[in-house]
Amino acid sequence: MNKEAMKMVKAKDLTYEYVRVLETDHGTKEEKVAALKNVNIEINKGDFVAVLGHNGSGKSTFAKHINALVQPTGGTLWVDDMDTKNDELVWEIRQTAGMVFQNPDNQLVATVVEEDIAFGPENMGVEPKEIRKRVDEALATVRMSEYATHTPSKLSGGQKQRIAIAGVLAMKPKCIVLDEPTAMLDPVGRRDVMETIERLNREEGITMILITHYMDEAVRADKVFVIDDGDLVMQGTPKEIFSQVETLQKYGLDVPQVTEVAYLLRKEGVELPADILTIEEMVGAICQLKSTT
Repeated sequence: MNKEAMKMVKAKDLTYEYVRVLETDHGTKEEKVAALKNVNIEINKGDFVAVLGHNGSGKSTFAKHINALVQPTGGTLWVDDMDTKNDELVWEIRQTAGMVFQNPDNQLVATVVEEDIAFGPENMGVEPKEIRKRVDEALATVRMSEYATHTPSKLSGGQKQRIAIAGVLAMKPKCIVLDEPTAMLDPVGRRDVMETIERLNREEGITMILITHYMDEAVRADKVFVIDDGDLVMQGTPKEIFSQVETLQKYGLDVPQVTEVAYLLRKEGVELPADILTIEEMVGAICQLKSTT
């Protein structure tokens, strides 16, 4: 397989500008704002990547490009080799790359869970028998089969988000873009959604693109991209990214708590690795320290 065929998402000099209207003492004036500036990103099929950035950095704008909700004003973004600027391909692009938003209530359209999940395939013209099969499979995949006949509005936030993911799954996407899907959830809901995301990536091979501001979620990804004021400023594995504590802080981002503790201990002269990401790694490093003293 050639390298391009392995790419799920490829951005080349991706730029997106919009016009902002400002109120002034003399009336209104328009100014151009660059939300993305010459961004170059490649995401392989089957990857689980996290995209980080402070509020207003451009990370959600990038996510919307993958689903062709917005189109580049400069450069190009391809999804599974399809140019998102080609209006004739928009429907196919949206079937290839499903989108899950921050607020699940904005994605739930029916009064019964199974009807909500069937909504997407029905719009695609899928045969009723196949729709039934897809709904059952999607519910089983997110472990919500017992809620098939429940009312979505009466579910918890985490359950609603898993139903939103099931609705996307029923359309058989190769890629799912999740724009801060756990931002409105409690810790239990966050855990359940993250477990679902990881399992779909691992077992179904679906490319997962997670936009998040939770560092402990980004730690679980294969690769991390950092966007700052429209520029792609960092990319690498979680260990490569989070070991650069001061650089991340410069971009207004935190690091996982355990990484920060290791960083502070290193500043005090304790010989710990710079790339500690989990409590288990910290415990292991401390035990190794004790065994050598």
